[in-house]
Amino acid sequence: MAKPKKSETVPVAMQATFDRITAITNDFAREHLNDEYATLIRQATAALCRKRPSPLLSGRDRTWACGITHAIGMVNFLFDTHRSPHISAKNLYAWFGVSGSTGQAKSKQVRDLLKMELMDPDWWLPSRMDENPLAWMISVNGMILDARSAPPDVQVQLAAAGLIPYAPAAQGAATGLATRETLPPAQGKAQAKSKRRVANDRSPDTLYVLEVNIFDGPMTPAFVRKNPMIIRTIEILGGQTLADLHMAIFRAFDREEEHLYEFQVEGKGPHDPNAQRYGPSATGAGTPLSDYEGEASQVTINSLGLVVGEMFGYWFDFGDDWWHGVEVMAIKAKAGKGKYPKITHRQGASPPQYPD
Repeated sequence: MAKPKKSETVPVAMQATFDRITAITNDFAREHLNDEYATLIRQATAALCRKRPSPLLSGRDRTWACGITHAIGMVNFLFDTHRSPHISAKNLYAWFGVSGSTGQAKSKQVRDLLKMELMDPDWWLPSRMDENPLAWMISVNGMILDARSAPPDVQVQLAAAGLIPYAPAAQGAATGLATRETLPPAQGKAQAKSKRRVANDRSPDTLYVLEVNIFDGPMTPAFVRKNPMIIRTIEILGGQTLADLHMAIFRAFDREEEHLYEFQVEGKGPHDPNAQRYGPSATGAGTPLSDYEGEASQVTINSLGLVVGEMFGYWFDFGDDWWHGVEVMAIKAKAGKGKYPKITHRQGASPPQYPD
């Protein structure tokens, strides 16, 4: 089913609100972003204006402007220093005159209302669409395939139906992932590669107790002396995914800005070439697509075939390089009632995401 086109059309009753908020975001985009970001932010604002009732009818214009801008920034990794343009969340909040807690809360409200996710093709910068494998994934007879590997006439049909951004073959612009191995679902990869363990028959309600410790990152000597052990215990269900675990770790260490990340399973240390790698997409810092096992949001904890005592790695922010060890402390057949994943124990303070 084709997705509706984004637009800046708003109901007459919401035009003044739209104009006030976008006047603020346009100024910010001129100073710190670019026209592409400005357009996406206006389209997101318009989408909120079209909701009935519109959430923009209550609250300060600058707070909404901040939340919408931050939400679009999170989707596109605006806070990653290796991207251009980029800006820190702290500086973004300061420009809008909004506190960090308020800005984060409003951003989450926007993302929930518009169902935004990391690398969401609907809210991804058009000029970077070739970098986003999620924009090209299609389902064929239950198999997930990269549409750029399809014949040119099929690409044209998919583009006409709105299922992919455009037909690369028809434009002579098949680049990046189009010429590489496509990304099958986690289960298909498990059968295709012998090094991947076969998923077991554990229930989705199986409970995994994981201990996550930071063993390297940009921490000051004074902080390390005060906090020699920085550990968080996280409980997660077998039916939940590595992306869910990533967000739990993000919350557990009180981080503010999203960055790319990668899980490394069955490795003997950071960057072990024999490790099984999973990330938010099929792209990473120097990791060829063919070396990836699957996308974190589609790989369940059960499918990893973990056992008690096993350890695996988690790498967050490919610039500052926060390295974590994750140890499986217990596996229980049935989880208790409650919302998962949950953080059940903290040892040591959370290090500032940026030491300065």
